Amino acid sequence: MLQLLTELLNYARKLLPLMEIYAARRSSAPVHDPATREFQTYAAELLRASRSDLMDLRSALEALNQRLRVIDEQAVALQREAAQAADRQRTMVIAVVLACVSSLATLIICMVMIARH
Repeated sequence: MLQLLTELLNYARKLLPLMEIYAARRSSAPVHDPATREFQTYAAELLRASRSDLMDLRSALEALNQRLRVIDEQAVALQREAAQAADRQRTMVIAVVLACVSSLATLIICMVMIARH
């Protein structure tokens, strides 16, 4: 590992003068090319238009998200009401069964009493 690091440092020392030559040769002032300027202007306009489209899309998505929240809240309320209706129906079925059983018991008692007299 140490040998590998030593080799890398040697390569870095050899590249340092080349990097200095490259930096010295590079012109410090950027070249003002009309094609480059035109491309930059076009790219800036395109980015502005894309940003506007993205903002519109974001707004639409936020509105859709709000609608989905409302629908979700309504679904939860409807589910709660359906559960309450099911509970009421269950209670009614139990009451009807109890009424039927008590009526049948009353009928049997009446028949037994009639049979004894």
